[in-house]
Amino acid sequence: MDSLDSLRHLIQNHPLIDNHAHNVLSRDVAADYDSYPLESITSEAHGRALENARFTLPLLRATNQLAELYGSPCAEWSDVLAAHSRWVEQDYEGLIKRSLEGTHALLLDDLLSDDDVESYDWHDSFTVSATKRIVRIEAVAASLLVDLMSTERKEGQTVWSLFRQQFLDKLEHAMDDPAVVGFKSVVCYRTGLDVDPHTPDEDLLTASLHRTLDLGTRKSGYRIEEKPLNDWLVQQTLKLITWRKRAGIVKPLQFHTGLGDNDINLLRANPAYLQPLIVQYPDADIVLLHSAYPYTREAAYLTTVYPNIYLDLGEVFPMVSRQAQENIIRESLEITPTNRLLWSTDGHFHPETFWLANKQFRQALEKVFVDYVQHGDYTVAQAKAAAADILFYNSNRLYRLNLTPQYQSEATTLPLVIPSQISAVAADPLNAFLKANPRVEYVWMQWVDYTSTVRLRMFSLAEFISVSRQQRRVGIALASLHMLQNDKILPEGSTTGQFYLQPDYSSLYLNGGMVAPAAPSATIMTFWQSEDGGPLEGCPRGTLQNIVEKLHKEHQIDVLCGFEVEVVFLKPCEETVAGQKTSYNPATTIHSWSQMTVETRRVVPILEEINKTLVTMGIHLQQFHAESSPGQFEFILPPFSPLAAVDALIATRQVISSVADRHGLRATLHPRPFSDGAGTASHTHISITPPTKEDSFLAGILDNFRSIVAFTLSQDASYERVRSGIWSGGEWVAWGVQNREAPIRKIEAGHWEIKSMDGLANPYFAVAALLAGGYMGLEAKAPLTVKECAVDAASLTDSQRSELGITAHIPKSLEESLIALENNQILQKMLGAKFVRNYTLVKRAESALLSAMSEAERRLWIVERY
Repeated sequence: MDSLDSLRHLIQNHPLIDNHAHNVLSRDVAADYDSYPLESITSEAHGRALENARFTLPLLRATNQLAELYGSPCAEWSDVLAAHSRWVEQDYEGLIKRSLEGTHALLLDDLLSDDDVESYDWHDSFTVSATKRIVRIEAVAASLLVDLMSTERKEGQTVWSLFRQQFLDKLEHAMDDPAVVGFKSVVCYRTGLDVDPHTPDEDLLTASLHRTLDLGTRKSGYRIEEKPLNDWLVQQTLKLITWRKRAGIVKPLQFHTGLGDNDINLLRANPAYLQPLIVQYPDADIVLLHSAYPYTREAAYLTTVYPNIYLDLGEVFPMVSRQAQENIIRESLEITPTNRLLWSTDGHFHPETFWLANKQFRQALEKVFVDYVQHGDYTVAQAKAAAADILFYNSNRLYRLNLTPQYQSEATTLPLVIPSQISAVAADPLNAFLKANPRVEYVWMQWVDYTSTVRLRMFSLAEFISVSRQQRRVGIALASLHMLQNDKILPEGSTTGQFYLQPDYSSLYLNGGMVAPAAPSATIMTFWQSEDGGPLEGCPRGTLQNIVEKLHKEHQIDVLCGFEVEVVFLKPCEETVAGQKTSYNPATTIHSWSQMTVETRRVVPILEEINKTLVTMGIHLQQFHAESSPGQFEFILPPFSPLAAVDALIATRQVISSVADRHGLRATLHPRPFSDGAGTASHTHISITPPTKEDSFLAGILDNFRSIVAFTLSQDASYERVRSGIWSGGEWVAWGVQNREAPIRKIEAGHWEIKSMDGLANPYFAVAALLAGGYMGLEAKAPLTVKECAVDAASLTDSQRSELGITAHIPKSLEESLIALENNQILQKMLGAKFVRNYTLVKRAESALLSAMSEAERRLWIVERY
């Protein structure tokens, strides 16, 4: 059972995504207190008003806490100034590293200042994932005005028309830039949040622009604080966000709300003023920044009644007192859905702003959540899920970051005054995992072979730690690459040589659903290394990762994957032979798609146990429900990067199988365990960002589809499901928008569902082959000659199919797909020619093994193993 200690540990250690921050200062100005006073870390005041900050509770609290960061006592503010100066002089990057511990990713509004700060991508070395940009629209507009005054206009072209076109072009460019994940407006500072939802006429905008130009110069710059013009910038951004979202590109707009300096009109900083604008743009995702303090409840109301509104809990940490921070969290939780709460530091200039904000937020969040659990408002599991969402997953989903959380080790706090003596500690996800799961006693190192059999070696924790420290290597006989499920080695298998398992610490999962009294254990997936320590051709995870990296580096394409896990729950029959069950029946027979029948209802506790187990492992199902075949259910996984997605798929299948086993059932991935029932697939979702080259990507998959299915439909039994009329994807190589009788269903721009894949495939190779096909299409700039098909292609005449460019059958047997693969030299080169030869040898031997069995024996053999 989850404990409060586990909740406290999660809140204090879970990696976080900082969804709104700014660049840190360059080292040469980081101790220039006249230009960048350190008191600003806890106050929005400026000038003479900032002198009073030293008498505020937030700054006094910061003084006491910063002793931990600096590793030296800080009794007075002068001690803080001295310690900051020492760190800047002796180890400024070390100070930044310590200040950003636990930060997985930064989303930076990097247009707060053009001077004295490091570039956004400079921050990458301090976080797990690459820093992303938030584009401040008013800064873009102001920069354009400076350039505009030196730009020669064409005849008949007005200043307004030139500015309008250039601003819209800049927005479009930012939309297509993968480094940009969102936009920000500071209209709150300029003319207030009472933004007109309707575009003013052009004469009004022209006059507004000219007044702006009259109040500035190219040397001094231009401050945009004309209401018609400011409102227009917001309107155009929301229009573009809405339009591009329909094409699959999601980039939210952040609004500064609430707390600010004396440049703000506090009354018009109330996000309630945004309500008409929200109504006008219901499809645009909007983030209300800075807890909207002191208007947190108004912001919470908006998140509750509008599905496109999110509330950021930043800036008030460390700007207000501890009690106020706790109250702000409580007020936000009064009605705000926890999947609409985001975290940010609003860190800027000084590294201490990040450290204080993260520390104080975790403290306040722990206090509030523990209190709610103790009063019965949350269970521990509910509180942990909510906390993880706020810290990481909500931002990950909203900004389409596609990240998998990785833990960083905590730097040791040493009682030293000289920061150069404190050495930086490298990221240690294993240590963080074990700290989060202290009861783990064993670690399983797993890999998936060419028959899609999950194989493993089990280690005591002490022995595995010696592996992780590279005190020993885990060698596997090369002959296993030619091994069948019954441990028979093909003649081609070498009796000498081995490869080595290299653990991938980002893939650590608890082993969920194990039958008691098994000791707590964890699983880690592996890469394969050759004798000299280099990558081994044919490593399933390495093959996939290589292609993902090629797509990113050579075509600036990022990929997201997700899986629909279909399984059939079976109950063993009574008869046995030599103690072994001879057949299985469906666990539910009064059963239909998405229905809660009298028999389905009895399985609900098992489904819920599977879901709860996955949650404890950090895998959050999007939904689960009954499918069409007797005993068949579907579990839909969230999207991840391809390698993480397949790792999660393997872990999920193991949980499903283990939980079913605990209840006396067998969960099988057999593609068609009952000839009169629907098939069982492993539908694979693939999306690419940006989707601008989607036609060539899809064309590459279609052109190579007959070869690709050698990996996605990898046993003869797989082809029992490839039939028309049973919603399995049909028999022809085709695609269609929302067409479930096409092997490729287009869902939205750059997002497809691949239906011709099942649970017998090695999913690493299957996804690698699909992405390799897409890569080949991009390389060739292949035109999409196969047109959209809106029906089952089998229902068309030959001439109708020909008009649509549908000319290729999906192979009807494994042998046919293997021959297609052997004839596809380019795909072989992408995946590794030697590997493909070994793979085809194993698959043909596997086919011969199964073909020698009777149909009933073959079906039982697959059910028992998959």
